Amino acid sequence: MWGVREFRRDLADYIDGDEPVTVTRHGRRVGVFIPTHGDREEAVAAYQAASGRLRALMAEHGADEDEIVAEFDKARRAARKSRHGPGES
Repeated sequence: MWGVREFRRDLADYIDGDEPVTVTRHGRRVGVFIPTHGDREEAVAAYQAASGRLRALMAEHGADEDEIVAEFDKARRAARKSRHGPGES
């Protein structure tokens, strides 16, 4: 796992690499970068593999898509509220 700053700094290396990279912000996973090297079939296979890993993680933690979306929305609202203060949007 790599923080956002490190990911940005080393992006060219990740693009040239073969391994997916998990990106974090403040210690929380925010995304996965999957280098595809321009081959559409390989890109589709990489996306399918990543979605399989995501489904496995969700099953491992007993989460479903609706719960994840609701949790994301709640975190986004809380972050917005902390930036703008109470009563502002």
